[in-house]
Amino acid sequence: MSIGRVSTYQLNKAFSNQINNTQSKFNKLSNQISSGIKVGSMTDDPVAAGSIIKANKQLEDINTYVSNIKSADSELSVVDNTLKSINDQLAKAHDVAMLVSNGATSVDSVKAYQSELDAIIDNITKLANTKYNDSYLFSGTRTTTSPYTQSAEGLKYDGNDEKRSTLIGENKVQDISFIGMDVFGEAAFTTDSEGVITFDDANSSGMFGALYKLKAAMQDAENVDFDNVQAAMGELDDNISVVTGNRTRVGAMGEVFDDMLATYGNDTINLTELRSNLQDTDLSSAISDWYSLYQSMQASYSIMSQSMQATLLNYI
Repeated sequence: MSIGRVSTYQLNKAFSNQINNTQSKFNKLSNQISSGIKVGSMTDDPVAAGSIIKANKQLEDINTYVSNIKSADSELSVVDNTLKSINDQLAKAHDVAMLVSNGATSVDSVKAYQSELDAIIDNITKLANTKYNDSYLFSGTRTTTSPYTQSAEGLKYDGNDEKRSTLIGENKVQDISFIGMDVFGEAAFTTDSEGVITFDDANSSGMFGALYKLKAAMQDAENVDFDNVQAAMGELDDNISVVTGNRTRVGAMGEVFDDMLATYGNDTINLTELRSNLQDTDLSSAISDWYSLYQSMQASYSIMSQSMQATLLNYI
């Protein structure tokens, strides 16, 4: 009789454990349905949870890359518009040089061209000091320093030649800098008390060198230095090409950015779908499983109740 009671006890205990396991699955499924989350921790499904963590990290990285690309692309738009305006001004300066170079221009006309050239130089200097988001675009990494200021030594570059870059992909850094010295050069000259400039050709370069060479050559309206006007005109042609080349570089970077944004858009859709499949509850399937477990539990409780009543009879 003792052996029979032990066997019945063990059977009931095993049955109770089974019911508890079913109850645990039922509760877990109920939580998944109410929260909409199938995998919320490593204990739910270690493999799926690991994949979710990986997908979240990839999505976080993509958001960073996209933000950096959009910021850089907006900056490049400002750079391109600035360079376009500069080329427009250089074309006007070239026209001035060409009109003066023929030697048939009157003194009054040369004086008018002097004023026009001064306005062109002033406009290009302002464009060279263009800011974007409170940062100077053409100062290298010295973004809080105005790249060009006029001093007793001329119009000198005050930035540096260090490149600015931004992270646009895993181990992928894009140089987005346009160094002022490369784009504009600088002009070395002194100005006396009467405003007459002495141009230092050996220590000048780029478009500012060409512009101030032209200015120095034209400053005496009655005695124009036609040789240096011609030389400046050729240098202005060269610098228009330099600016055009930089605009081409801007366009190439813009195309790279567009392609990467499209790729990251597709990656975001795929990763979001993958994460959803791993993490989110399939309500249709979950509700069906929930109902099956509910019915199973009800039947188990009924059987256990009958079993316990039968077991009590052993003690009567």
